[in-house]
Amino acid sequence: MSRPHEPEIAAIRDSLAAFGDPWQVGETRLSRLPERLRRVRLGVPAPEQTDIDARAGQAERMAAEALEAVGQQVVAATAPASTLPKSFDLREVSGRDFVTSVKDQGSCGSSVSFGTLAALETTAAYTRGAPGLNLDLSEAHLFHSHARARGYTSDSGSWPDDLFDDAATKGVTFEDYFPYQDNGSGAANPDWPNRLAKAAGVTDLTGNPAAIKQHIFGYGAVATCFVVYADFFHYRGGVYKHTTDRLAGGHCAALIGWDDDSQCWIAKNSWGTTWGEDGFFRIAYGECFIEDYPSPRPTVFGCTAVHLRAWLPAQRALRLFATANDANGWAYLENLGWTHLAGGPHSTTNKLAMLTHARASGHPVTPFINGNELSTVQVAD
Repeated sequence: MSRPHEPEIAAIRDSLAAFGDPWQVGETRLSRLPERLRRVRLGVPAPEQTDIDARAGQAERMAAEALEAVGQQVVAATAPASTLPKSFDLREVSGRDFVTSVKDQGSCGSSVSFGTLAALETTAAYTRGAPGLNLDLSEAHLFHSHARARGYTSDSGSWPDDLFDDAATKGVTFEDYFPYQDNGSGAANPDWPNRLAKAAGVTDLTGNPAAIKQHIFGYGAVATCFVVYADFFHYRGGVYKHTTDRLAGGHCAALIGWDDDSQCWIAKNSWGTTWGEDGFFRIAYGECFIEDYPSPRPTVFGCTAVHLRAWLPAQRALRLFATANDANGWAYLENLGWTHLAGGPHSTTNKLAMLTHARASGHPVTPFINGNELSTVQVAD
């Protein structure tokens, strides 16, 4: 007995052959769903045909600009080199992985919250040089609380400019304070203002592939919107290029790198780890309007820093530094990197004494971070 999607897959295979088979097609957990339920797992308002028509020729221009960016001088001090390389992947930066785990948005049009927080989580770790930070922020808080307050629903989807604004002005709590349920149930812990992350330096990168690369290389992942065609649900791996003009809607993902040899972006999706390349995908430069979604709104965003206000898990204090009279103290924490000690000389001296004792005795410390500073520290048992 043939499977219901075999004719669809066969048609995609025939089309891919004409392109040299750039990606692998097959049945996936998304493609097994009826078309209506596939669309539910998107989350960006579908583009208007007039906006699509207005971007005729954009794909070639975006691809050319992406390739021309190699060798550009890099401005960000946090970047690992002074010029843009031909390829880069935040999962492999000198042996360190700054990308948090792939999640699953389920049957909810909440992809913008997942793309936005994937960018924040990665930026928080990357700008601190701390891959062990491993933030897990609450998509439920950003979508079911903040986005809902703006009138967004699972059916309507949302836009990244609004959600980045909420992440910057209101902040987003951690997953354990508002666990994600795709049906929108649950509520934030009332103490969430004391356990949150806030985006800083929110930057609009729409329509500028070189700026997107600069941002990824200097600060971390970027959230972007793109058009989803019907064949995308069947993606199993490779460099995606659409083979059909049958539009499914709009979606949001996080760009985490690029590869000029393959002429593609590397992206983190929110459809679980069994879809695509373990939950990630590669997509050709200029494809699906991924650098400039067909909308009057800006649709590609990143941030240059993430400020935390939260107790973090116990970890070792690896190094300490202070200027004369302890007026300027710093601690290098195992999963947080170099962190300034808050307070005046007396407070700094006390924290340094506690951290020195913890190091000498082999005890981890539990830090409370406020902004970018170590506000309070406790020696863990």
